[in-house]
Order: sequence, then structure tokens, then C-alpha cells
Amino acid sequence: MRADGTVASHGFGRYSVCHCTDTDSQAAAAQRKKQSADIAKRGHWVAAAHLPFPGIGHLRADGKGYDWVPANYAALR
Repeated sequence: MRADGTVASHGFGRYSVCHCTDTDSQAAAAQRKKQSADIAKRGHWVAAAHLPFPGIGHLRADGKGYDWVPANYAALR
């Protein structure tokens, strides 16, 4: 999945999309951009309810945005 914010509907990389709870939308956008870059660089796990199943994975830098790389998932037998 190509992801160009913090939820898949906004996409990773579209930081100007603000959330109604942002009290300072410019500072919030800058923080989301900084966090996405750090997460991708360090290979941290990301987990959120608004990401595609299984809702846990990694960000991979790709140009001006990020690719969402979901965790491998297999059913237990």
C-alpha cells in the first residue's frame, strides 16, 4: 500500500492535512513529519486502529512520502 499524516485515509506524507484536535496545525504537521522520518529511519514498529489489517507494521521512506509495510501475518494452526 502506498501511503502519502498518521492514518491511512490521510496517508503518510500529507502533513498539511490537519486533525480537528490540533490546536496548532503547523506545529502538529511538523511533528508528524519529524516522527514519520524517525520511525522509518529507525525501523520502529507502528500500530494503529486506522491502518490496514493487521494494523501493525513499518514505514519505509519513498521519495516525499512513505510506504506502509504491514507485518507478515499467518493464522496459527
